[in-house]
Order: sequence, then C-alpha cells, then structure tokens
Amino acid sequence: MSFPRIALSPRRLRRLVPLAAPVALLAVAACSSDEKEAPYIERPVEQIYSEAGNAIDRGEYQKAALLFGAVEQQHPYSTWAMRAELMAAYAYYQANKYEEAIGSLDRFISLHPGNPNVAYAYYLKGLCYYEQISDVRRDQTPTVQSLKALEEVIRRFPNSPYARDAKLKIDLTRDHLAGKEMDIGRYYQSVGLNLAAMKRFRQVVDQYQSTSHVPEALHRLVEVYLSLGMLDEARKAAAVLGYNYPGSDWYQNTYDLMKDLPKPRIIPVNLTAKAPADAVAPTGTPPAGVPAAGASAVGAAPAAGATPADQAAPAADKPADQKPTDEKADKPRQEGKSRGFLGWLFGD
Repeated sequence: MSFPRIALSPRRLRRLVPLAAPVALLAVAACSSDEKEAPYIERPVEQIYSEAGNAIDRGEYQKAALLFGAVEQQHPYSTWAMRAELMAAYAYYQANKYEEAIGSLDRFISLHPGNPNVAYAYYLKGLCYYEQISDVRRDQTPTVQSLKALEEVIRRFPNSPYARDAKLKIDLTRDHLAGKEMDIGRYYQSVGLNLAAMKRFRQVVDQYQSTSHVPEALHRLVEVYLSLGMLDEARKAAAVLGYNYPGSDWYQNTYDLMKDLPKPRIIPVNLTAKAPADAVAPTGTPPAGVPAAGASAVGAAPAAGATPADQAAPAADKPADQKPTDEKADKPRQEGKSRGFLGWLFGD
C-alpha cells in the first residue's frame, strides 16, 4: 500500500525547517546527556575521603568540595560524614565560594553544637565574611557581619586558639567601619552639610575610640564647630585632641586654626566684698545712726537682764570670708560675645 505523494513547495519547506530544527536538537541533546551521565556507584567512604584530600593538596578545591559532599550523601551516618561537612566548607572557602561555605558551616553548627571543632566553624564563618570586606566607598554589610561573627568566637570560645586572631581582625574591622564613617562625614562637610558631618565625626569619637581615625575626627569636629560658630565646643574638641594626640599632624593643623581665635574673657564677681564707707544708701534706707522701724539701733543700751551673749552683734563685725548662701552666684560669669551663641543660650 502506497501513500500518495504530497508535493511541497519551496515556501512550505522554508516554514517547516525552523520547526523541525529544535526537535532534532532536543533529540541529540537527550542522547548526548544519556551518554555523558555517569551512573551512581557507591564507593567506600575511605576512598572518597582520600580522593577529596588529594584534590585539596592539588588545589582543586571545587572538586574537593563535591567529593566531600559525596561522602555525606553516600555515608550520612558514618563518622566521616561529620568531618566531610566541615572539610567541604573549608574547600568552598578556599575556592572563594563564600555563600556555599557559610551554608555548610551553619548546617554543621546547627547539627553538631557540641563538637570540639565547632569553634573552628565559627571562626571560619567569620573569615568568610572578613574576606568579602570591600572598599570603604561600598556597602559595608559584610564588614558588620564579620564583626558579629568574630565577636561570637571570642564570646563563646575565649580560650580557643582562634580567639587571638579573632581579636586582631576585630580591631581591623572596627577601623574599617570608622573609615566608612569618616568618608561619609568628609563628603557631608565638603557639600556644606555641617550638622550631618558633625554626627558622623562624633560617632567615630564615641564608638571607635581605639581606631586610627580618632585624631582626624577630632580635627574635623573643630572645623565643623568653627563653621557653626560653636567656639566653646571647638575649644573642647581641640583640648581633647591636644591631650591625647599631642604629637600628631592633626593637632598641629588644629592649633593653626585655634591660635588666632580670641581667648574667652572671664569677669570675676566678688560677692563678699564690703561696700565703701562713702557709698550712697539706696532709697528707703534710713540714715546711719537711725534704727530701722521695729529694730533697735546699733550701740543702744541693752535690755534689762540681758546678757552680753544675747546682745545683737554689729553688722560690721560679720566675718568678711563667709560664703554666700547661693553657690551658683559665686561662679564667675563669662561674656556672651566670647562664649558663642550656644554657650550664651545654655549658660555654659
């Protein structure tokens, strides 16, 4: 039985060829994938682990991570599987696959919190974040995560051999975060946003006191305070800089800024001084020698039966060094012009 032939025009052939090409490619890909797909062969755990270790020695970290994963997959309940989890994380770390390494470490920490090697797992997790720290002009999320992970190592395992290196890296991490704050503060200062810049510089001084950016932060604070007219605050920041970093270049720059400023003038007020003898008595005060209403005159005869101790002492005999009752009144006042607006406002 023969089928009738259907004549196809060249136009129909051009339409059918693009439709048939993907089908042919899928068939070829399926055949090739079947040929390349290796069958699952279970091997002894010692053989797989040894092959993974040799891959690490050769620097083939990606291959080693896959082999350690095969150990965990084929022998999940063996003692080798626990080691393979940690070694796979190390191989991913060496291959710069930090996300995969952190995932393996989190799984190891959650499954084996009492393992003797859990301190190393925490430390390696901190290193994974530490290696991702970038320039201060970029996002510092890995820096913050590295600081938290390394602080966790010191908090949980202060006597472990990894605590000392964790402390060193914490200092470097904090210095990096302070550098980020300084970079933002300098930008705000350059565009005239002095209040925002002051906030960043104050944060460096208050939260990152042990970093190398504190002298510059104090100098920038002096510049910002002078721009805002806060002379007293500028003097305080300069004094802190001179006391803690007297030999730094930033203190020399600050001294050049402050040396031309007028020094604050102090007007002492002596509230215990006696009034001169020829001072004019205020209105309503009785003349000398005339007792006030309801009071006995100074030097008048004492009442009958009164003892010398009961007699009123003259006002002139009052000791001159007696302290005033109001302690605040004894404090010297400072002129408003030299204190600046905020000093005048708050009465500093």
